[in-house]
Amino acid sequence: MRSVLALFLASSMLLILAAPLHAEAPPTLVLDPETPSVPIGAQMRFAPGTGDTLTSLAERLAAGRLSSSFSQTAANLRPYQPLWAVVEIQSGAPADGRPPDDWVLASDIYGLIALDVVLVRLGAETEQVLAHDIRKPFAPEDYAVTRVVSRPFDLRPGERALLLVRMVHGTVEALDLSLERGAAVRAKGFASGLSLAGFYAFLLSCLAIFAVFSALMRAGTGLAYAGLLLLGLVFVAYLDNFLFRWLYPSRPGLHLPVGLVLLLATTGLGFLAALLSLRLPGTGPAVLWFPRAGALAALAAILAVPVLPPEIMAPLAYVLLALMLAAQVFAVFQWDTLGDRMRPILRLIPLIALVGLGGVAALALTRSQAGGLSIPWTIKGTYATLALGIMAGLSAGLIDMRRAHTAALAREMEAVRKEARTTRDLLEAERNFARMRDLADSRRMQMASMSHDIRQPLSALRLSIERMARDAPQDTRDHLQEAFDYIQTLTGGQLDTARDEIRAEAEDDAAPYPLSLVLEAVGQMFRDEARAKGLDLRIVPSTAQVRVPALHLMRILSNLVSNAVKYTRAGRILVGVRRQGDGLVLQVLDTGPGMTEDALARNMKAWQSGTDSKGHGLGLAICHQLARQNGLVLQARSRVGKGTAFSLEIPPETRS
Repeated sequence: MRSVLALFLASSMLLILAAPLHAEAPPTLVLDPETPSVPIGAQMRFAPGTGDTLTSLAERLAAGRLSSSFSQTAANLRPYQPLWAVVEIQSGAPADGRPPDDWVLASDIYGLIALDVVLVRLGAETEQVLAHDIRKPFAPEDYAVTRVVSRPFDLRPGERALLLVRMVHGTVEALDLSLERGAAVRAKGFASGLSLAGFYAFLLSCLAIFAVFSALMRAGTGLAYAGLLLLGLVFVAYLDNFLFRWLYPSRPGLHLPVGLVLLLATTGLGFLAALLSLRLPGTGPAVLWFPRAGALAALAAILAVPVLPPEIMAPLAYVLLALMLAAQVFAVFQWDTLGDRMRPILRLIPLIALVGLGGVAALALTRSQAGGLSIPWTIKGTYATLALGIMAGLSAGLIDMRRAHTAALAREMEAVRKEARTTRDLLEAERNFARMRDLADSRRMQMASMSHDIRQPLSALRLSIERMARDAPQDTRDHLQEAFDYIQTLTGGQLDTARDEIRAEAEDDAAPYPLSLVLEAVGQMFRDEARAKGLDLRIVPSTAQVRVPALHLMRILSNLVSNAVKYTRAGRILVGVRRQGDGLVLQVLDTGPGMTEDALARNMKAWQSGTDSKGHGLGLAICHQLARQNGLVLQARSRVGKGTAFSLEIPPETRS
């Protein structure tokens, strides 16, 4: 059968070669053996794959009835419909006894589904030098790295032949065919391999560094973008057929669904990364719906991949990809944490990437040619620009955010230090005031006691002096009476003054005030010390009001909290108020070492302290004394190894 077909095609070749000049047959492409690579697309003639046989194609070529326009022929095709390209070639080598030249047909058509190449020699059998179909198991011999290549074929000096190429395009209908010498094919394959190895190694290294940097900075947005860029790089590797070659070479049916799922997964993760990025500067919820909806649409499209045909899913995936890129550009313009110098540059990078990937997506949607543009390297270059721009922008933003956070923390620490110094000075002033007031109270009480005690002896002395001076002159008696009246007025006035001052202070002390004032003051006094020891000091706010003297209550609470911070090695200290009937209970709970009942009872006494204490043993005793003076009850519970709980009961009459 093959011999009959060869004889028939040979006869057709004779008819073609013997055709009259007025048949307008296309010119023969003469191959120069000194030229390592010869593009053949411009000399080819085209016809849609509508059932033509090789013979009919040869006859139509000879009659000049094949189209010379690839774009016009491809425009009339439905998606995934084959297209024929035919060219007559002739070896330009001189007949000087040299061996035949070896040639290889190489294709750089991006996204090609199938490529069949048939060589018809004059007076010889038809030879199929390539039967490539991505819908069949992977054939390593059809590739030189990522380029599709045929088996070598020889042309003797001056030999003429027909080269018939059947193409089935995928997303982009393009024409990039050339006849190359074997050495040129190997050289291009080696250069392409080095370029691809450098591209993937460089970007993988950058992604690894960026991921580690984001993890060290505890930036979830950075890790999300690292995952997005890694998934995008995997999709680029898919486009280079590396996944088909290494993961499922014998299952070609997976290739197209895997590509769609990868593209949609990349798109969905891109929407999620944009959502995280938009949350950083506090964007309102009215804007966040767009990336959320995009992520949900990508997920729904992934679930629809096994159901809907590729002719529907592929355009949908490209549309979602374009929307995701728009969301990324919008997110970049919200990165207000970047410096003024870096912001314009880093905003320009995603715009360039958007134009590049948008152009590629437009070519895919319109199934049009890219001219002299290399679509694979356009995708790689656009991806690299986008990846490096995102990594550089996020890294700069994270560094600026960390610097701003450090500066804000330093300012906050300085403010806390100033507040602590102010609080310490205020506390010291209050302590001095309390000491002076106590001293004044003591002196006032002494004067009042002396005035009170001297009144009776003074009255007796006055009577005695008056009896003794009964016979004295009237002037002398008047002077003595005036002197005693003055002394009695002094003693009585001192008693009245002391009584009035004590009543005024009692009225002042009885004025209600918020208990939170004392709690906040004590918290500010000891929070830094607790944090320095790694303790969690928690002050629970309270809205209750009390009439207990503020200084007395602060002395009690500060002594209890000071002891808790001093003796608690790890854990937490809780200060809060709870209601007990109509009264209140102010509690200080810690997770310290605790005490036995005997040790607790001993420490309640003045001048008694634990073996580990460096104090004088007055703190708890002072707390008990102040509590008794103000009608309060201080109780304590403690368990060894569990902690201690102090409870200060505030009765209803001391509340507001």
